[in-house]
Amino acid sequence: MTAPPTPHSLAGPGIILPAAFRAFRTLREPAYRAYTEAHASPADSALLLARGLGDLAANWSVIMLRSDAAAYAWDLFATTVRHHSDRIRIPVTCPLQYEIVVLHHLADCTIERTSETTGRPREKVCHLLSTWAP
Repeated sequence: MTAPPTPHSLAGPGIILPAAFRAFRTLREPAYRAYTEAHASPADSALLLARGLGDLAANWSVIMLRSDAAAYAWDLFATTVRHHSDRIRIPVTCPLQYEIVVLHHLADCTIERTSETTGRPREKVCHLLSTWAP
């Protein structure tokens, strides 16, 4: 038995993703990719990124109904990564602090980019970074 082919795209034959999702993906994919790369080898991170983005595409209509769409999308994506990879040993007080520390310190995202990626206010990102004790 052979392994199924590796997916190269979220859009397969006959599947047209909404323009809003395509725009979201264009904006967020670099940070989402860096987050997955912090958790897995390059080959595994590509599959993990595709899985996470696929989950977002499958739930896009629900995400768009939320007033906190960016935060909700991030939470779905981060949950996918958490369930399919090993957690990095970083002492934190909550899952969001972990995600913010990984994005900012390991994935080299600026505070602004971390805020945009997680959908959390800049002040919350700054607070969670300032209270992190490595």
